Amino acid sequence: MARKNRQQFIKQQKEMERARKAKEKMAKRQGKNESVANESDFPESSDQPAVSES
Repeated sequence: MARKNRQQFIKQQKEMERARKAKEKMAKRQGKNESVANESDFPESSDQPAVSES
C-alpha cells in the first residue's frame, strides 16, 4: 500500500509543477500583450522619427 501512496505523491508533484509552469507561461503572455497594447496606444513612441513643425 505504501507504494501506491508514493506513486500518488509523485503524480501530484508533477501536476503541481505543470500547473506552476502554465501559470508562469500565462503571466509571460499577458505581459507581452500589455506591452504591445501600450505601444499601440502611443504611436509617437514608435521607431519612426517625429515630424517637427518648426
